[in-house]
Amino acid sequence: MCRFSDSWPRIYPKGQGELNQKGSDYYHKLVNSLVDKGIEPMLTLYHWDLPQALQDWGGWENHCCI
Repeated sequence: MCRFSDSWPRIYPKGQGELNQKGSDYYHKLVNSLVDKGIEPMLTLYHWDLPQALQDWGGWENHCCI
């Protein structure tokens, strides 16, 4: 088993809205590579990694925007 974290800003740079296809492709490729080698991936969200746009709105302390 291989546990790894993904980066929220890499997938959704603005914190919401349109998916960053390059970021999604990166993780898709990583997971496929692990599976091809017989390794079970275990994905977690790195919860300290916040997109700058959400930080600009007050970050984790602004409960109305997250």
